[in-house]
Amino acid sequence: MEEKFSLKKTVSLTLGLSFLVMSYTGIMLFMTPKGKIAFWTDWTLLGLTKTQYTDLHITSMFLFLAAGIWHIYYNWKPLVSYLKNHLHRLTPLKKEFLAALVLNLFFVGATMLHLPPMQSIVNLNTSIKDYWERQVGAPPFGHAEEATVASLAPQGGIDTPTAMKRLRNAGFHVKNGRQTLEQIAIENGVSAQKVYDAMLPQARVQQSVAPLSGMGRRSIASLADAGHIDLEKALAYLEAEGVDATPQSTMRDAAGQLGTTPYELFETLKALP
Repeated sequence: MEEKFSLKKTVSLTLGLSFLVMSYTGIMLFMTPKGKIAFWTDWTLLGLTKTQYTDLHITSMFLFLAAGIWHIYYNWKPLVSYLKNHLHRLTPLKKEFLAALVLNLFFVGATMLHLPPMQSIVNLNTSIKDYWERQVGAPPFGHAEEATVASLAPQGGIDTPTAMKRLRNAGFHVKNGRQTLEQIAIENGVSAQKVYDAMLPQARVQQSVAPLSGMGRRSIASLADAGHIDLEKALAYLEAEGVDATPQSTMRDAAGQLGTTPYELFETLKALP
């Protein structure tokens, strides 16, 4: 005899499977480079782009929320029964609920206040993104792939016809100077970065001296781990300046105490003898 279709079981399985998809895409997004790097280099991981991972994460989140609400609806009576004490009074503040609440509040609070171990997770994410930037390079500015050949050519001290000639000599099919790097890249099956490098071959030298992005949220320890500053000298300098800082302190917090910007503080720490 064929088993009767159960909507309740379907909701439970949907909740579980959407949680797995959301968790997987969340982990993958943790491993991805910054958006400007991903779009610039046509980055993929296990066959999917950062945009595809983001889209999957968002849609699976909505499915998870819908299944979760439906799941609560189906299990409302057992939930209410669980929250009742032996006198059959509704007591939502049970020990187990309070423990779960405190755990969640700790994660939220520690993250907002940049405290360990949450800040260590944030630093790891920053380190991963820095790794990708060192490995594949960064665009000259955010969303440079959307710029046209004509607007980018002056960066290399050349005119549009020269830029077009360079691209065609490099084997790229280009229609006109009004095309964006992204359009040329898609048409030729390459990344926007390769188009830019063919047009302005000296760009990588110029990019190497560009300031690090997201300086404010970086911790002092993460900058030291990346070899940009000396941790001991940096902490000694900040202590001498009356700044209450630890290796896990962000550049924004330290700079705020000095009345300067994160980038200015970084340049100071980098230049310490």
